[in-house]
Amino acid sequence: MTQLPILTVSVVNPAYTSQMCSRTGTLLGQRDGDRFICYTGDVIQADKNAAMNILHRGGDREITLWMKYAEVRTILLMRTVRYLASIGKSVSEALNLGWLNLKFRAEALRLEAEYHLAGC
Repeated sequence: MTQLPILTVSVVNPAYTSQMCSRTGTLLGQRDGDRFICYTGDVIQADKNAAMNILHRGGDREITLWMKYAEVRTILLMRTVRYLASIGKSVSEALNLGWLNLKFRAEALRLEAEYHLAGC
């Protein structure tokens, strides 16, 4: 008789799981109906992308279950700023290229300024 694997169910903070890219862990890319379009142009089925983000969220030490969505957004935008810096891009470039949703513009630019002031 084959034994079934033991499954566990965990509750995680769902904030922004459908708006972030599961490949980079950032807010780069756009959801368009049942597709998530990565900033690279790759397309992931939107529900699969969100499911992968939920899976990863379970091991995220920064984002807690009861954290408000605005706090989650700030953490994700800071990760986005760091990622962009690592690939030699700025928030302004990401906005101009359509990689980052314009609704994040003000906060992302502020966080980028703080990031560079901190010497990063």
